[in-house]
Amino acid sequence: MDGDLQHFRQSDNYIVPPFPRNPVVAMAYIPYQNPKAVYTASCGLRKGTMFPCLNKPFLGSRRNRS
Repeated sequence: MDGDLQHFRQSDNYIVPPFPRNPVVAMAYIPYQNPKAVYTASCGLRKGTMFPCLNKPFLGSRRNRS
């Protein structure tokens, strides 16, 4: 499955702080992604995200029922 990932070289990875420098109180912020790897375009389309760390498939009501 590693063939579905595109890895960044250290020189390609632009570090962006996850939040603004001076965040405003009571404002919602979503952290920026600082990927070390992303899915290929076709794999990202199938999975619904380009970022492996955000690939959280919905399992519905799959749970152990004792």
